Order: sequence, then C-alpha cells, then structure tokens
Amino acid sequence: MLSAEMQIALVINRSAGGFRRHRLAATVAAIRAAFEAAGHRVDLWVVGRRELPSCLAAQAGRADLDAVVVGGGDGTILAAVDHGLGRDRPLGILPLGTLNLFARDIGLPLDPVAAAAAVATARPAEIDLAELNGRPFAIWAALGLHPWVVRRRDHLQRRGWRKAPAMALALLRGLLRWAPMTLTLRLDAAAPRTVATPLLVVSNNAWREETPPLSRDSLAGGRLEVLVADCPGRLALLALAVETLCGRWRTSPRLRRFPARELRIDPPARRALVSLDGEVAVLAAPLRLRVRPRALRVLMPAGRNPAGGGRG
Repeated sequence: MLSAEMQIALVINRSAGGFRRHRLAATVAAIRAAFEAAGHRVDLWVVGRRELPSCLAAQAGRADLDAVVVGGGDGTILAAVDHGLGRDRPLGILPLGTLNLFARDIGLPLDPVAAAAAVATARPAEIDLAELNGRPFAIWAALGLHPWVVRRRDHLQRRGWRKAPAMALALLRGLLRWAPMTLTLRLDAAAPRTVATPLLVVSNNAWREETPPLSRDSLAGGRLEVLVADCPGRLALLALAVETLCGRWRTSPRLRRFPARELRIDPPARRALVSLDGEVAVLAAPLRLRVRPRALRVLMPAGRNPAGGGRG
C-alpha cells in the first residue's frame, strides 16, 4: 500500500459530469482531506477541460512526485494515460464522471470521497494497457455506430442539450440511419475474415456478462476480446440492444466474439472514425490493435486482484 508522507499531485477535472451531482468546492475539500488524513502531502490542481492536457503533461514531467491521482470520468483517465501517467509512478483515479467504468473495474466506491479514502491506502498494481495505432486505451475501442452516436451527442451538447437527452436522440438517429460496414479482420496469425457489421467493439480483457454498465473481472489477462454485432437489419440491432440491457448479450446469436492478442482491421475507407474509452478520434487505416500486458501501474484498493477471482 502507499506509505505515509508521500508527495501526491491531485488533479481534478472540474468539467467532469459528476459535478452535476456533487458540489465542487465541498467535494474537492473532502477529497484533499482524505489524502492528508492518511499522511500524504498533496499538491491540488482543479482545472477545466481546456487546461487539463497541459496540467497532466506538467505532472508527468515532475520528478518529485510519488503518485498522481486524477479525478474525472473515463475520458479524463484516458487523457492521463495518454500523457504517460501510470508508467514510472502509479496512477490513482477518482470517479467523478458519468459511468466511471474504470473505477468500477478496479473496485473503487463510486462516491468520490469514499474512493479517495480507498486510494489513499491503496497498493500499486500492474494491469494491461491496450493501444490502437499506438494510441493507448484502458477499457475499450469501437468502430461504427458508437463513435457516430458519440460525435452527434457531443454536437448536441455544444448546442446546449443536456448529456442524457442528447445521447438518447443521437442513438435514435443512429438506429434509424446507420448501415453495416464491411471490415476485414486479421486476428493474430489466423487467416483474414470479412464481416459486415454496424458495430465492432474491442475490449481490453473481457467484460462480465451483466447488465450495463459493464465491468471486467480480469485486468491482467493479456487478451483483447473482439465483439462483432451480427445484425443485418435494424430489428436485429435493436434486439441485441435489448439483450445487452437485460444482461444476456454474451450468449446472444446476434454477437460474435473472438479472443486475440493483436488485431488488424481494414475498413473500407482510408480513415476511420473510432472511439477510445468513449472519446472519438479519426485514425488512418489500417487499424492495428494490441494488448500491452501489465504496462499500466494503478493504485488498486485492498481486496481487488488485478488477475480477477477475488483478493490479491
């Protein structure tokens, strides 16, 4: 676990969705107090979305820190990883986003103050990191319907819509308009296979079969799981969505699953719209994905085994 009197940089994204539920000043003060009560010295940075990248880069370049703790959603965590945090020194996270998938994965309480108390006494652990064309992602990558919907949701939010109704409208438009895309997949050393699908998802280790939001049992299994929606029409895609909401997606006949350590995807165009941990990017084809075993050091609470199966 973390020893007492460690120097910690605490970076809070004040633009994170969790601050629609929690009061900013009171929550940040309570989080800082939790780390100081455990004996740590804390440098606090509360920044907005625009200042976040430069702040994370500055913390990554500091030699006097024992750990960096970042508070925000999964996109904030991805930005921290993208700036090299979690390599030489452990990265701690606090759930201040909407879904907080990564916090669920590592076994943190979803209350940010309770999570701070857990992180303040956590232990460093090495977990897998995945990458797409050299860009890291901690949880999942997607092509097709998901990045299309997220881009349109973000557009609606910039026009003043709240996140939930913007997502609902974007998803409805996506279900009405989206057509399957033809992709060629090369999994490890297997022969190429061609699929026609409206949605392809690659998870960094497999998700549990449960109702959303999904979580992973093992964070250090060294495997990608490729999920291909086998849905030639909108009704089939809607049926898969219902099965997912009911927690029966893994056994659905409308979903094909493939394990791999490396994957190459050849899309029909020279550039592809993708989402990495929910953040949208446009990348050049072909798309190359791989898992980097135990390449990310995180602060994991007591009782969570990165390999899954209970206590570590």
